[in-house]
Amino acid sequence: MKESSIIRKASAVALSLAIGASLLAGCAGKDDNGQATSSEPSATSSANQSSTSAETQADPFGKQPELTVITRGTWTNPDAKYPDGQSMEDNAYTRKLKSDYNIEIKNAFVASDYPKQVDLAIASGSIPDYLTNLTYSEYRAIVKAGLAMDISEVWEKYASPNVKKVYDSNKELFDSMVKQDGKMYGIPGSKPLVDFLPVMWVRQDWLDKLGLKPPTNLDELAAVAKAFVEQDPDGNGKQDTVGLVGPKKDGKLYQDMDDQNFSLHFDPIFSAFNAFPGFWLKDSKGEAVYGSILPETKTALQKLSDMYKQGLISKGMLTSNTEELTSNNKAGLFFGTWWNPFTEIGNSWKNDKNANWQAYLLPSGSDGITLAKGGNAASQFAVISKNAKHPEAIIKMLNIKTESLDKFVSKEDRSVLSDYPYPFYLTYSLADGPALILKGMLDYQEGKSTLDEIHAKFDSYDPGANPIFDKLIAFKTKPYDNLNISGWDFSGDKANDFGLVYSFGEGLRPYVSGKFKWVNTLTYVKTATMDKRWANLKKLENETFSKIIIGAPIDTFDSFVEQWKKEGGDQVTKEIQSVVKQ
Repeated sequence: MKESSIIRKASAVALSLAIGASLLAGCAGKDDNGQATSSEPSATSSANQSSTSAETQADPFGKQPELTVITRGTWTNPDAKYPDGQSMEDNAYTRKLKSDYNIEIKNAFVASDYPKQVDLAIASGSIPDYLTNLTYSEYRAIVKAGLAMDISEVWEKYASPNVKKVYDSNKELFDSMVKQDGKMYGIPGSKPLVDFLPVMWVRQDWLDKLGLKPPTNLDELAAVAKAFVEQDPDGNGKQDTVGLVGPKKDGKLYQDMDDQNFSLHFDPIFSAFNAFPGFWLKDSKGEAVYGSILPETKTALQKLSDMYKQGLISKGMLTSNTEELTSNNKAGLFFGTWWNPFTEIGNSWKNDKNANWQAYLLPSGSDGITLAKGGNAASQFAVISKNAKHPEAIIKMLNIKTESLDKFVSKEDRSVLSDYPYPFYLTYSLADGPALILKGMLDYQEGKSTLDEIHAKFDSYDPGANPIFDKLIAFKTKPYDNLNISGWDFSGDKANDFGLVYSFGEGLRPYVSGKFKWVNTLTYVKTATMDKRWANLKKLENETFSKIIIGAPIDTFDSFVEQWKKEGGDQVTKEIQSVVKQ
């Protein structure tokens, strides 16, 4: 599957980016060891930017007037394969940059243990001209050490319109993470916000058979789950189906500030009680408080415990492969992501072509609005060294990638290289990212835009979106308002594209047409005490909440809160409060 750059890395599972997954694994678990402090730009960096302005015309895609050598540190995947005659150091991307833009890349270090090498560079007091794919902790450490350039001026002059558009699509969050005293010290990687919206997937064919409607509140959710358990919706004469699928083996009960964008969780049920465990929130006094220890979370756990006791939630959650219940068509409800047709729903459909999974939101209250946890759309960062002589050349590389690498190298090279060896490798997607493709399909169906107009629009910022859009148009049958599985043509070879087409055509509908409001954590910073205690505190939290759901007394929650505070929680809260007051 050839992905559009605006959806690339939308999820590691859906898009099968093993390289990206290995990077994330390599960076996992690294926390901040202190708070970032503002660093005034050095005289050298200011002089560099002034010199740059004089020597190079402010053209986001202009060729450097002379050969410009840029150093970088980068991670490497030992399993990466390259075309004959190409390598990490010398490939179609590096050659085009040199021939077309006068930019030559020199690797200061290439490491499979990239996080360790970044730490060593920071400790040495010197970093290459630029670094990408940094964690927030690493980025903050570089700024704190005074090694990052204030790129405010060069960004304003050289960032292309499309690069600025991506940044501005989530400007408030990005500004809060990369700006200090109005100065910009880094470039945030940008994930699509749609990745974080919890989708309620329901077997519509089971609802229709039992004369039910999609649930719009917790009572209706419980009633539907009960009917799926007791009324033989698959028609095999056995009571062997389940209602709501719980987390899989070693899974999580909810998304938190560290772990996001996964399936089989209970976030919408917690949100219905205005509970947001795993997030830092403000209390009535404006003070930071951890959502997992609040009374609302206790109330939500009681509800989940009642549902489990009634048999409405699948048995064996957290200890068995509960995702197989969906794949094997033994379940009718679960909370997941827009891309589940790549995985469980795709397997379900392969086993039963009449499996009519539909995507909805579960409203959090009577107003019909879903309160959804916002995820960290800026999970990676790039920095330019304060000593870089040509920061504009580095910005140009991001411009080129954002404009689309499809325009940059041959299709043959592109299919082999993907994004990985491109010298400015950073996820960089519009906030609406994947949803723009579905919006394009709806605009065409409603007569608001012609095919040529939509193609031209995608060509202007991401030609890779067009093949996906074309498949949505080709696969969707009339009448267009038939949203069921019967409204799509997956016959013959088209079945191979089920995951892609149904994810974009159905999984994104809650984001495009639903009512939701983001609830964000106050910070993604990790404090000194979190570095020492957080793993144990999270283990305590997960184990306690799991036991409560499957039958432990609800008063266990009170004991958990007391223990959590004593074992470091209170100190962490003080440190977080200090961070958010900055």
